Amino acid sequence: MPTQAWAVAATLAATVCAAFAAFLLKRGVAETHLALRGFRVSGKVVAAVALYGAASGLFLLALTGAQLSVLVPLSAVEYVWVALLARQRLGEPIGRAKLAGLACIALGIVLVGLGS
Repeated sequence: MPTQAWAVAATLAATVCAAFAAFLLKRGVAETHLALRGFRVSGKVVAAVALYGAASGLFLLALTGAQLSVLVPLSAVEYVWVALLARQRLGEPIGRAKLAGLACIALGIVLVGLGS
């Protein structure tokens, strides 16, 4: 099956949704309270779960337009989005080793794309 451009776009959109979901989980877990009589969940956690659902839906749609062996490696770009979000919004550092790892991910995505 040839890779459709819309399937690639849907996969990239899914990775953005999943990255923002991870960010919201990180922010929302501090606002979630567990107790013996129940728990209160942050709105950020609820939004994160919804975004993960949207990401899954987009990926399911994408699977109808491209090979699994193309889309799964492409979904690794989520790690890049998460690192950038964590740096920008949470102040997490991106050291040389992490930067090298992110570059390897990007290179791997390109190589898989060229090979299909």
